[in-house]
Amino acid sequence: MKGKTVYILCCLACSTLLGSCSAAVRMNIKELRRQNAGVSLFLPTQTQKENDTYKHIVSKPDTDTLTMTGNDGRTYYLMRGTMDSTGTANLSEPLNEVVITARFKNIAERNGSVRMSFNINVPSTMLNPQWQVRLTPKAVMSGDTVSLEALLLTGTEYKERQMRGYELYNRFLAGIITDSSLLIHSDLLETFIQRNIPQIAGLRNDTAFVDPDNIRGLYGISLAEAREHFIKTLAIQRNNLKKKQLGQKYRQYVKDPLITYGFRLDTLIIENDGDFAYNYRQTMDTRPGLRQIDILMTGGIFYQGERLYDIPPSEPVTFYVSSFATMTEDIQRYVTKVIERRVELNTRAAINFKAGRSDIDTGYMDNHAELQYIQSIISDLLSSGEYLADSLIITASCSPEGSFGFNSRLARKRAASIAGFLDGNDFQLIERHIPENWERLYGLLRADCLIDDLSGIIQLCGESSPDRREYLLSTHPEYSYIKEHLYPILREVEFQFCLHRKNMVKDTIHTTQIDTVYSTGVQAIKDRNYGKAVRLLGSYRDINSALAFLAMDYNASAMNILEELPVSGKRDYLLAVVHSRNGNEKKAVEYFLSAVNQERSLRFRGNLDPEISRLIDKYKIQSENL
Repeated sequence: MKGKTVYILCCLACSTLLGSCSAAVRMNIKELRRQNAGVSLFLPTQTQKENDTYKHIVSKPDTDTLTMTGNDGRTYYLMRGTMDSTGTANLSEPLNEVVITARFKNIAERNGSVRMSFNINVPSTMLNPQWQVRLTPKAVMSGDTVSLEALLLTGTEYKERQMRGYELYNRFLAGIITDSSLLIHSDLLETFIQRNIPQIAGLRNDTAFVDPDNIRGLYGISLAEAREHFIKTLAIQRNNLKKKQLGQKYRQYVKDPLITYGFRLDTLIIENDGDFAYNYRQTMDTRPGLRQIDILMTGGIFYQGERLYDIPPSEPVTFYVSSFATMTEDIQRYVTKVIERRVELNTRAAINFKAGRSDIDTGYMDNHAELQYIQSIISDLLSSGEYLADSLIITASCSPEGSFGFNSRLARKRAASIAGFLDGNDFQLIERHIPENWERLYGLLRADCLIDDLSGIIQLCGESSPDRREYLLSTHPEYSYIKEHLYPILREVEFQFCLHRKNMVKDTIHTTQIDTVYSTGVQAIKDRNYGKAVRLLGSYRDINSALAFLAMDYNASAMNILEELPVSGKRDYLLAVVHSRNGNEKKAVEYFLSAVNQERSLRFRGNLDPEISRLIDKYKIQSENL
């Protein structure tokens, strides 16, 4: 009874403590609402390394600075400085963080993706050990909004409460008995068995199979009945009740479950003596026509799983996307196509005949569907209006089973039977036959992965006499498989349609048509499908194929093409990009200046591509000097 009293007092004390914490939290939240506090986004400086880094922003000096602790315990910084003529000391070391206010940046698309980097700044007033800040960057592009991975800024006390909830729940789980042997009075049952059912006790060292439930003891009691008698009924009831309470207890103890996926950073905020900054780097796939990506931040502040404050959306930062796709040239290419007056169309049908028979049975096996297939081809050809049928050559064949002479007569009759079935169409029917289609059989044997002794079978088939050849094959262990699975395929009929184009007199016509392969490749560049563009345009060796190679970072292939092209502003600009990537800055600058001299608009394009903008900044290439 004393333990229960202590437990209740502890709960009351914790409840009082949480109530006071909650009041303080709500007071702070009220102040945030009054200030309409939010998170700010800004672009990193050009020299800042774009890594996923985070830190507290404090007014602390950078390198060449001595850090000292005074007698009063305070920290002092001795910075490098200069003394002016009046004797005034001036600090010459810049502060650790410089926030720039630019709201947009040009980024280049490469390999169908763009890489963005932006800084997230959370003011110290929004950081509290008792709550959690959840931030979700959102990318708005082409009318769609895409949520990026979230950031979680978790206070130490907030995390402790979360883990305390899991600890209480785990304690509850530990109280559920999973070992069924603990739910029975094992010692009493063992003693009872030894005294009253000695046969069961004797089975302990006996490997023979005996059904213990059929053995009864001195008073006719079976093992099952004995086990039932010694079960801890109340313990089982309590254990089952706990199992039913799993969901309820989880919700009771774990009021704020841990977020285990969909976030990039979960960091503990121990102190709030400065703002929190994080450099967020994201690579995203582009889409056709993408010109602009706006990044903004939304989120909220949570206490014990309850959302207490909605962080207002931040002012967005904008990334303008430059792409090689905008430099494509709408070139129309043509190809010469040779059109033949005469056309042949070949197809096969598995017309099945009963053994030794040549008459067509439309109800036998798949004959009805196969004959319908042939009729549909004839109907389509005659109704197309483009072709006229001259003749249809019907070639029937047999499998090697049986004598060659019999198969020759049978194949001839089968061809005639099919010709008779198709008679009535306005074209000539020509009958041909193959007594035994050995060539087709060789092809089937080589293509069948289930044949083990292929070389041995082919050797047997080297006999010149067809009948002798089939006899030797029948002695092979795999003959039954061949006869069952491959022979039926040989009993097929081949149809060869001989056609000519309607209203065409000459045997051959050369015509010029749009090169659809090339136009599809150009469209693939515009759609940012550069891999497809390279496959389609690689052999054309023009400005568009060079663009496709550049977009995939295949610089050697791009340069090989560009150097063969006539001099132009666009060609020289792309060569400048290639040389910049290869580290030949002298050549890159020369080609860029040449490109701008030919096309003045390319000087503005240079600020969009990092390969060129880097050179413009490094060598102070000003637009007024171009």
